[in-house]
Amino acid sequence: MRERDGDSGWLPAEAESQLHPHMTLAFARAYEAAATRITAPVSVAALCRIGPVARGTRLLDIGAGTGALSIPAAYAGASVTAVDIAPGMITLLNERLSPFPDAYAEVMDGQALQFADMSFDVAASVFGISLFPDWRRGLAEQVRVLRPGGKAVVATWRTPPGGGPFVILGEALAAMFPDRPSPAPPPGFAALADPGALAAAFTDAGLVDVNAEEIDAVWEGPAGPAYLDELRDFHAFVAPYAQLDEAGRAQLDRAILQAVERRAAGDRIVIEARVTLATGTRPNGPTI
Repeated sequence: MRERDGDSGWLPAEAESQLHPHMTLAFARAYEAAATRITAPVSVAALCRIGPVARGTRLLDIGAGTGALSIPAAYAGASVTAVDIAPGMITLLNERLSPFPDAYAEVMDGQALQFADMSFDVAASVFGISLFPDWRRGLAEQVRVLRPGGKAVVATWRTPPGGGPFVILGEALAAMFPDRPSPAPPPGFAALADPGALAAAFTDAGLVDVNAEEIDAVWEGPAGPAYLDELRDFHAFVAPYAQLDEAGRAQLDRAILQAVERRAAGDRIVIEARVTLATGTRPNGPTI
């Protein structure tokens, strides 16, 4: 059983070029199919925490992915600007946002937003900023583009490796490689996972009326071989799976099915995870 050279982390690494597999439309479609069922409910919870989002609300979605937050915000009538570093994500999201004349997506680094100060009423990042190479810079940019009185919201996973299929992969890899340490998450993942730490980061960034809490996140899908069939395209982009040779992937598939079986109820599986969610307001004055 052989591993190929390359990144061994759980999550998409910072891309060196647009040719990185996680920059592609194929990855965006696989991610949408696998992850939206858990990122969308978290995004709706985030929107609820910041108060009314309606026609005329200027909303920025940072690290927007396939639009789990942008799309419901657009349905609510908000003027949505979505940014992500991955061209594939932006291509797919612009397809999804095409019915909404006041919503669009563009490729942009969330650590260096190309918007003027005080441009938005809401700036949101669901499972985005915590994955940035420099999460402090990303959070500072999120606050910078908020108008006074504007709302910031950030969601992060409470514990690695996150939620949904990553939980099953983690259990399967631990069973298959019991002596190998789990892949290390990005620094922001660990730094912002605790509600107190995320609240402190919001305060340090100059936000007031900060609230941080834990919420439940649930991923549901088919059990048994149908689980593998549904997740196969997504697994192909996850480094610990993709780096194995054919025999290794077959062995990991068996370990995945065993992990699924332990959690299955009939022909369905429900995977629970915890999310840290924080909101804050830009004050009517200079931020720190």
